[in-house]
Amino acid sequence: MERNDGPSPVTGPTQAAPPAGTGPAPRLIANEVGAALVELALSLPILLVLLVGIISYGSWLMAAHTVQQAANEAARAALAGLSGSERQALADESVHHSLGDAAFLDPQLISVAISQSGAFYSVAVSYDAGHSRLFAMSPIPLPAGVIRRIAVVKLEGV
Repeated sequence: MERNDGPSPVTGPTQAAPPAGTGPAPRLIANEVGAALVELALSLPILLVLLVGIISYGSWLMAAHTVQQAANEAARAALAGLSGSERQALADESVHHSLGDAAFLDPQLISVAISQSGAFYSVAVSYDAGHSRLFAMSPIPLPAGVIRRIAVVKLEGV
């Protein structure tokens, strides 16, 4: 005799296991919807650091070139002076005129040193890039804090 303690549990039709290669893992691997986002998340920081580095170093090199050109122009302008004080005044005026037009350089951070050695006249222009707001914001370490460039000309008849 069979004992019946109540209704028997309901069992549904038996399910066969899915064929190999059709479970949830292969479907997730084949789904490429988020792959582009993951690639972007991995490559974007590297590209941004590279871009900031290019802009920072490009700005520093442009400032160094501008300071060199100002020194060259000041040395040529000093050739017109007849005395040491007149040459000094012409060189100072030329430097401040040249660098005053450069919108990215602060004119208050510019210094000019002039010297004469025999028939050679030299103009040294320095720009304190370490105290410049443009270069202080750079997250990339830049070269020297002071950009110093020298131009030498020969004075005829001295």
